[in-house]
Amino acid sequence: MLVFNAQYICANEHVIVHTQYGDVLGYQTDLARVFYGIPFAQPPIGTLRWQSPVPITKWDPKVINATQPPPACSQPASVLGFLATGNGPNDIKGNYGILDQRLAIAWIKANIDAFGGDPTEITLFGQSAGAQSIALHYVTSEMQSFFQRAIIQSAPMTIPFRTYLEYVTPTVLLAEQLHCATDDVACFRNRSTDEIIAAQTAVNSMLTSLNVLFFFEPWLPVIDNVIVHGQLLDTVYNTSFPLKPLIIGTVTEECRDFIYGTWKKPISPSEYIGIAFVIFQEKAFKILKKYPPVGSGDQRSLLSRVATQWVFACSTRVFARKGATYSYVFGYPFDTENLRNRIECSDHACHADEIPFLFESSWANFSDTGRRISRSMATYWTNFGKNQDPNEPLRVPLSWPR
Repeated sequence: MLVFNAQYICANEHVIVHTQYGDVLGYQTDLARVFYGIPFAQPPIGTLRWQSPVPITKWDPKVINATQPPPACSQPASVLGFLATGNGPNDIKGNYGILDQRLAIAWIKANIDAFGGDPTEITLFGQSAGAQSIALHYVTSEMQSFFQRAIIQSAPMTIPFRTYLEYVTPTVLLAEQLHCATDDVACFRNRSTDEIIAAQTAVNSMLTSLNVLFFFEPWLPVIDNVIVHGQLLDTVYNTSFPLKPLIIGTVTEECRDFIYGTWKKPISPSEYIGIAFVIFQEKAFKILKKYPPVGSGDQRSLLSRVATQWVFACSTRVFARKGATYSYVFGYPFDTENLRNRIECSDHACHADEIPFLFESSWANFSDTGRRISRSMATYWTNFGKNQDPNEPLRVPLSWPR
C-alpha cells in the first residue's frame, strides 16, 4: 500500500495518477493519498515461481483500481521466497524474496515522483524477519543508491543464513511432502500454492526438532555469493558500509511467547541446564555462569531472557555500535493483554507488541498512558521518515538523543 501526505484535499475523493505502465486509481483523504496493491512484477506463479521477478511493463487493464485492498496472497517470506535446491543451472537457487524486495524498492525509486513523492527521500522499514531483510539491504553495496535511511525493529540477526548444503535436508523433506524428486523443479512448480503451504507447515515442524533456531525462521536467505555474500553479523563486523541514518531496537522480551509456545509445561532447573547444553554446546558453561537457574521452580522466564539476548538483543547492539543514529528498547508492559490471546505475554512486552502502539491501531484498548506512548512513537517514526530526525518537525514530548 502506498500512502502519501497531501494537504487541502477533500476526504475520499478519487485521484488518478499517470505512470509509464498506465494509470492508477486511488483516493484522497483529508491527510493522504492512498493506493492499494499496485503491482511491480508479474505474478510469481506457474513457470515464474522460484524465478527472479519479472518487472511489469504495462498494466492490464490500462487503469489499475487501487482504491480497495486486493485479495490476500501468500507472501514469499518462507518456502515460496527462499527454497534453495542447489546452485546449478536448473536448480531453484533461493533468495527470491530478497530479489522481490529489491525490485519493489527500485520500483518505488523510479516511480514515486509520479505520486508526489521524492525518490531521494526513501526510508526502508521492517520488523522481525522484515527487519532482518532491511539490515541486509543496509549493508549491501548494490542497494546503497536506493534508500537514504532505515528503521530496523526486532531483527533476529543472530539466526544464520543458510548454505546450499544446509538446504539439502529441508529440500528433501519438502520434496517428500510434495511427492516430487528433489531435482524435479517442474514438479515443484506444478504444485498448487495450497499444496506448497501445507507441505511447508509439515516440514517446519520437522525442522524445529533438528535445530531450535528453525523454530524462528525455517526458511532463510542462502549464501550464494551473488545476492548474499556472507552471514549478516560477519558483514557488520568485518565490512565497511555507509552509515546512513538509522533507528534500531528491540522489545524487552522478544522470545517469551516463542519459549512458552514451545515448552507448554514448566521447565525445571535441571531441564534448563540440559537445554542450555543442547543449544549452546561448549558455550553453555559461560551462558549458565551469567544466567544460572533461578530458584527451584519454572525456568521458562529465564530461558526467555537468554533467548532474547541471543537471538535479538546482542546482535542489535552489535549493529547499533557500528553506527546507529537512534537506538531504543520497547519495554512498556501494560495494555498488552488485549493485543493477543496468549496469557504468557500479559503484562510483558513480547515480540511485535510495539506494532499496535507504533501504528496507533489499538487505541480503544489502550489506557491514557498507552495512548501517549503510542502517539509519541508514531511521531518519532514519522519525523524520522520525513527529516532523518525523530525530534523534528512535529513536536515530541522528549528529545530523542543520538
